[in-house]
Amino acid sequence: MSLLVFLGAGCITISGTGKKADGGLFASANRGEQWAQRGSIPTTTGTPRSMANTDVRMMVQDPQDPKALYVSTDASGAFYSWDGGAAWWSFGGPLGQGTVELVAVHPREKCTIYGVAGPKIFRTSDCLRSWQSSDFDFAVTAFAIDPSAPATMYAGNARGDILKSVDGGRGWRAVFRVNNPITKILVPSSGDAAAPSVIYVATRSNGLLRSSDGGASWQELRTAFDQFSGALEFRDLVAAPATPGTLFHVSKHGILRSMDRGTTWDALTLITAPGTVDILAFAVNPKKSDELMYATASTFYKTNDGGRVWVSKKLPTAQAASALLVDQVDGNLLWLGARRVKK
Repeated sequence: MSLLVFLGAGCITISGTGKKADGGLFASANRGEQWAQRGSIPTTTGTPRSMANTDVRMMVQDPQDPKALYVSTDASGAFYSWDGGAAWWSFGGPLGQGTVELVAVHPREKCTIYGVAGPKIFRTSDCLRSWQSSDFDFAVTAFAIDPSAPATMYAGNARGDILKSVDGGRGWRAVFRVNNPITKILVPSSGDAAAPSVIYVATRSNGLLRSSDGGASWQELRTAFDQFSGALEFRDLVAAPATPGTLFHVSKHGILRSMDRGTTWDALTLITAPGTVDILAFAVNPKKSDELMYATASTFYKTNDGGRVWVSKKLPTAQAASALLVDQVDGNLLWLGARRVKK
């Protein structure tokens, strides 16, 4: 483990003057009816800069402070905003450039932030001023903090190892291995009295695993997807905070919903037929589990009734969607991340 001291903004690839780029971040104050480009980066020279030319990977909101937002990107590092998205700043330091897989915020200590890049997990406990890192043999591809016991966290890597730390990320041990890269780890943020220690792990193409005892034992949920063609080609796994035990699984097939912690699944009826579009971003309103939204390379879809009726809108960018976030306080406020389509 090494200590890295934050000394400046570092080098970042962002747009300056010239032709306006139409990517990066967008915000909507009316649940996707209209969007406005965001991502302004203040400078000392007065020259306008923005995140419009960045490829967004994911976006997360501080669970304690809704005005604190974090974004990871391909090639341009990670960014933060502490004023609700009005202005953005580079992380600087080790996460100021390059591809950052994801960012996570400690659920109780707002200055403790984690970032994943390559085979490293970085940790700051002083609001980005200095960093420590844990190094691994394989690229880290998933990371999650247990919200009920934040010193406990989980990571997954490209080899298929599931790792656990019980000391805030300082030490790690392998608790399970699958023969498939780990793509997401989910520890639900809302209290589920019937399953307080449940953890979900998604693999790239071999289904889900579930642990009900903090990672001591694991149950494969692969057979639950056999009836849905393309369901093993994973895209995302999202919990519904307002309804403990409810999960949404996004794959090449479409969107599946489970009301029993992943034991059984049913397919939502979408505007598009199963397997015909690639769903690139998905979100659920944290206060209303029937308010769902997803986005593809060109279109934004939303429903207010759990998927019975969908409304579609053209994306505000020629780039593909890459992230969706519903504000945890104001359910009308949405964030959209965009990413250039690699050909």
